[in-house]
Amino acid sequence: MGHRPYLSAVASGIGAALVWGGFPVISKLGLEQSLGALDITALRYLVAGLILLPVLISRGFQKLPVFAIAVLVCGAGAPYLLLAVGGLQYAPASHFGIIGPGSMLLFSALGGRLWQHDRFSAMRILGMVVIVSGILVLGWEGLFAVGENIWIGDLMFAAAGLFWSGYTLAARHWHVEPLHSIAIVSVLSMVLFVPPYLLSDVSHLQTAPPGEILLQAVFQGLFSATLALLFYTRAVFVLGAARAALFAALVPAFACVLSIPVLGEFPTSFQLIGVALVTIGMILGLGLRPVMAVPARSEPRRDAGEIERD
Repeated sequence: MGHRPYLSAVASGIGAALVWGGFPVISKLGLEQSLGALDITALRYLVAGLILLPVLISRGFQKLPVFAIAVLVCGAGAPYLLLAVGGLQYAPASHFGIIGPGSMLLFSALGGRLWQHDRFSAMRILGMVVIVSGILVLGWEGLFAVGENIWIGDLMFAAAGLFWSGYTLAARHWHVEPLHSIAIVSVLSMVLFVPPYLLSDVSHLQTAPPGEILLQAVFQGLFSATLALLFYTRAVFVLGAARAALFAALVPAFACVLSIPVLGEFPTSFQLIGVALVTIGMILGLGLRPVMAVPARSEPRRDAGEIERD
C-alpha cells in the first residue's frame, strides 16, 4: 500500500473523531443560544433523513426483522439523541465526550459477551476496568458539585452510551452495513419524529436566528450523522477495523479541547484524569497497538460494522 492512501485514511479517521468530539460541544452551544433538545433532534434527522433517503429507497430493509429495526432506530436515532443532548442541559459537553464513548464501548463489550458470546482477553478486561474508573472519577466530581445536577447529565450520557451499544450490537448481529444502518435510523427518525414535532408548539425554530439553525442543521445532519460515518468507514476499509478503532480513543480529548474555545469550559483536574483513564481504557479495551508507518495488511471489509459511533 502506498503512503497516500494510508495518509488519506488516517486523515479520515482523525476527521471522524474530530466530528464526534465536536458533537457535544456544538449541541451544547445550540442549547445555550436559542434552541432546545427537540429542535436539535429535529434538525439532525430532517437533514440526515433527506440526504440518506435515496440509500434506503435503493436498499430497502432487506428483510430485517421489525425488532432489529426498532433496536437500530432507538439505539442511534431520536431516543439516543434526546438522551445525549438532554444531558447537556445538566453536565458539561466534555463529560459527554468522555462518558459517551467510554460507556458505549463498555456496554458493547458486555453485550457482546452476553448476547454474542464474545471472549474477553485479559487486556480487554483491564481496559474495561480502567474505563469504569475514569467514568467514576467524573461521576464523583458531578455528584459532589455544590448546587449542580451534573450527575443527572452524566447518567443520561451513560444511558445514551447504552443505547448506542444496542445499535452497534444489532448492526453487527444482523450484518447491516454502516451506511445502510444509518440510512434506516435517519429516515425512520425523520418520519416518526419530525412530523409530530412540527405539529406541536415546542419548536423554537420560528424565533431562533437563521445562523444558529443553519449551524445545527449542517453540523448535526451533514457532518455528525453522515460524513463522520463515511470518514470512519474509509479508515476501516484502508486500515482495518482494529486500527481504525484507535481513532475513537481521540474523542474524549477532542471534546475537552474544543469545549475551551467554543464554550469556555476549562477542564478540571478530575476531568483531565478522567480523559486520561478513559482514553487509555479504550485503547486497552479495543486491543489496539500503536499504528506503524505503513500497515502490513488491511483487514477484511466485512468487519467494518463491528465498531460504529455517533
